[in-house]
Amino acid sequence: MTNLDQSRRVGLFGGTFNPIHRGHLQAAGDVLRRADLERIYFVPSAQPPHKSNGKLAPADDRLAMVRMALADHPRMRVCEAELRRTGPSYSIDTIRAFKAALPEGGRLYFVVGIDAFLEIDTWKACDHLFEETAFIVMSRPGTGDWTPALCRQIEGYVQSHIATDYALADDGKRLVHPAKQSITLVSVTPVDISSSRIRTMIRQGKAIDQWVPPAVADHIQTRGLYR
Repeated sequence: MTNLDQSRRVGLFGGTFNPIHRGHLQAAGDVLRRADLERIYFVPSAQPPHKSNGKLAPADDRLAMVRMALADHPRMRVCEAELRRTGPSYSIDTIRAFKAALPEGGRLYFVVGIDAFLEIDTWKACDHLFEETAFIVMSRPGTGDWTPALCRQIEGYVQSHIATDYALADDGKRLVHPAKQSITLVSVTPVDISSSRIRTMIRQGKAIDQWVPPAVADHIQTRGLYR
């Protein structure tokens, strides 16, 4: 991977994006603003090891839909790194490739939802992930904010499964460690939609226009996806 651009605070937002929808865009916009990032890269996965591929639209279609959805968002871009690799998509490989491409002094943040984060101990090379990159963990879309109870839940999980020396900082929204990288807890605006719900709506013949950008809705219809 060559240098992406000169952005120094960069977020990686991975997922199947099957399909991408307004909830993804809202969350990415919130993270950009609230974590003071310069750019966020959407990284569609080719063969996510934690999900079945049976319901996945073809990679080229998912990539095309992400490009369409980001067309009006100059600080959001798409990266094809995981689609170009063969075999399962492992986050550790993507993170290391991005780090090598950052400008000198750049900082990388891996952006993930709370539910995915609470399974991160099952990811490949989990013990090295927190040495390679800082994390931004997004609140659940249905709640929209980090409560003290959720913050304590994350702290307990991280101490039990990642490293015992992680602890909540004084602001209560960041976990810090003397040697590993930080974990920032970012609240995102609730959007009551999911990719699985959109796929169900399509199978039921319901309109999805309010949940996906027009170009994405047109692409799904033209290609006959999720029928």
